[in-house]
Amino acid sequence: MAKVLELAVLFPGPLAGRLLLEQGFEVVKVEPPGGDPMRQISPTLYKVLNEGKRVVHVDLKGDAEEVRRLAEEADAVLTTFRPSTAERYGVSYRRLAEARPDLIYVAIVGYGGDEYPRDHPSHDINFAALAGAVGPCPPYVQAVDVAAGLLAALTITAMAARGARGYVEIPMSRAAALVNILNLSLRRDGKPLVLSGDYPFYTVYRCRGGRVALGAVEPKFWERFCRAVGREDLIPRRLDPAAREEVEEVLAGMDCGALEELAKREEIPLTPVYDIDRALAIFPPEALLNGVKTRSERTR
Repeated sequence: MAKVLELAVLFPGPLAGRLLLEQGFEVVKVEPPGGDPMRQISPTLYKVLNEGKRVVHVDLKGDAEEVRRLAEEADAVLTTFRPSTAERYGVSYRRLAEARPDLIYVAIVGYGGDEYPRDHPSHDINFAALAGAVGPCPPYVQAVDVAAGLLAALTITAMAARGARGYVEIPMSRAAALVNILNLSLRRDGKPLVLSGDYPFYTVYRCRGGRVALGAVEPKFWERFCRAVGREDLIPRRLDPAAREEVEEVLAGMDCGALEELAKREEIPLTPVYDIDRALAIFPPEALLNGVKTRSERTR
């Protein structure tokens, strides 16, 4: 079993570590003496991200030798330290590779070196803002953190599988651009942002008892939706922003539960919009990461 040494706290790094754990890696997590701050921010999320890891507490300011010893026993190191911080603590790739030349070392860093200095302090909201993914309000979900964690886990898995070794950086600024790649590409092509919510086929509508989200991106689904709600005349107006108001009038008089059942029956990409409490009943955090292996089939 390959072993990963996780030098990370909070969200992106621990998420990558937990995903690696689910893929069969042994993960040893190093926390400061006071513990990962996520313990206080959200005990539930801390458990989700770190359950199953072996946790050791090390004061890197005075005992980096213990981490170097752990690195010698590991196949890969995963860190979210800024490069200068890793160097200062004596746990940079340069230092750890002296004793373990065949080490995989994946660092989730802020920037690739061209937008801002690589060591510039930032968080999810900053990276999303630079990638054009922030409107008047802060992002509701930490999509950039999740993307960076996924990329880091994928990188370690791929390198271990093909026997590759060395140092790889995952810049969160690039992960943010990846999250917003569709809108960036549409702008580059001189086309409108079709998934902005301005068009009738991809937006949120009010109905009796709540709201529903319609994602009829493909023309066939838009046609199916229009027929289901009795507005075949709207089929040719899929890209007409003015048609949104007409759909709003239709759905405002329909029951949300009935709409959901209609969507299931007619196979229309329409779902209810839940608040956090309702979503929590369906997606308990404790079960989410286990869900990456919910369905698997062995092939001969």
